[in-house]
Amino acid sequence: MLQFIKSIPAIATALLLVAASSATAQEMFAKVDANADGALDKTEFAAFIDAAAQAGRPNAKKIQSANLYAQAFARIDKNKDGSITQAELAAMR
Repeated sequence: MLQFIKSIPAIATALLLVAASSATAQEMFAKVDANADGALDKTEFAAFIDAAAQAGRPNAKKIQSANLYAQAFARIDKNKDGSITQAELAAMR
């Protein structure tokens, strides 16, 4: 489990590649950004993970099944402002 938690940056990178069949990562980001403020809060981030899991992304499924949303969010939110921007997601590449 500890190894999986350490791999969260790689998971975030994998989530950026979710653009499998219907939308690009930017489009997915925009769809789950419910208030259209250009950043994902924890609820919106959970929706992003859930959409990625539904799209068949195995790492998103792991976050979902292990309920590691908060840990993944904390790792990606580099400036600790309580939201994740597209730039923060892109920085995980």
